[in-house]
Amino acid sequence: MKISKVTAFSVKDGDPHVVSQAAAGKENLPGSDYHGIAPHRQLYSNRSQAALVRVETDEGVVGWGEAQAPVGTEIVLSVIADVVGPAVLGQDPLATTARHRDMYETNRVRGQIGGYQQDAIAAVDTALWDIRGRVAGVSIADLLGGRLRDRLPAYVTGLAAPTPEGRQAEAAGWVEQGFGVKPALGQGVDLDAAEIARLREAMGPGAWLALDALWGYTLPQAVALAHRLEEAQVAFFEAPLAPEDLAGHRRLRDATAVPIAVGEPLRTRHQFLPWFQGEALDVAQPDLMRNGVTETAAIAVLAETFHTPLALHAGVVTVVGMAATWQVASTLPGFAIQEFQPGMLDRFAPLSSIGLEVSGGELVVPTGPGLGIDIDVDRVAERSTQVVGLTA
Repeated sequence: MKISKVTAFSVKDGDPHVVSQAAAGKENLPGSDYHGIAPHRQLYSNRSQAALVRVETDEGVVGWGEAQAPVGTEIVLSVIADVVGPAVLGQDPLATTARHRDMYETNRVRGQIGGYQQDAIAAVDTALWDIRGRVAGVSIADLLGGRLRDRLPAYVTGLAAPTPEGRQAEAAGWVEQGFGVKPALGQGVDLDAAEIARLREAMGPGAWLALDALWGYTLPQAVALAHRLEEAQVAFFEAPLAPEDLAGHRRLRDATAVPIAVGEPLRTRHQFLPWFQGEALDVAQPDLMRNGVTETAAIAVLAETFHTPLALHAGVVTVVGMAATWQVASTLPGFAIQEFQPGMLDRFAPLSSIGLEVSGGELVVPTGPGLGIDIDVDRVAERSTQVVGLTA
């Protein structure tokens, strides 16, 4: 069996993925679909978007993968078309370790070992695991050694209501359905502490509650906020400091009993290793759409070695990425909880002819071969603003 064709799709939906209530200062960059939302410094898109990859073989077996690309989706497509796609064309799709190495080595000596390069690799790598599962007639979880759980406890990210009272009611509603809640804040120490206190009151003392600060604080600010979060018994404090500040995260971790969660910006085991060695995080959050199945599994081994629980990140994501994430999460010895974006599931469910199931606040891991779901290529194409393909 050989890889005969690789096709990448820039999938965009008409609605934005909104997780933060910070609306002040929203203004598109000139000639762009992207905008900032004060006080956050990162860009956001006017539309929900992702890069999907379809890999075909000369025997008619097809696999799907996804790269999370909330900004610059077309860049991922370009990397797939020009660099990593040609590296796997004509090769054996079942040799996932060899294919991953082929793609990783294409630009390694030039320092392209993260960012969009790794996002592109992640999408193709996941598609190859999907093919492996379909050929063997088993799920990706089975290929990884078997699932340890069939259902994943989950939390939702972001609260959409515009008022504090509305967000309290929204959070309580999620708890009634069995979910945890993680608001995306970073509005200031006093504002964040007050919001978390209100949510804890509304959700009750036993409900799962965390905070995502969106990399918004200095170390003194984060320490001050963490101390105020201890009383609310938050499950973890995510992305508190600048993503490059390993030493700061270690000092913050030493200063508080609140677990510190990091991982969204990191790609590959090599980028995670210093954080484990430096004791700079309590919860590791690799994103499968940025690492792929092969690399996420390697990061999971590191996490287990350093006795660090895993809560896989899942931001702007379609059903392809969700299915792959759930498959891998079901196999993790150190699994803590799974991030879930119900709006993304509702938005992109039509891409699959087999729906993903959510029940009682838990995500039901698909049991079918590969990803466990089938993707309709025509439906993907209908939502795509750009399609690139290469054939052996």
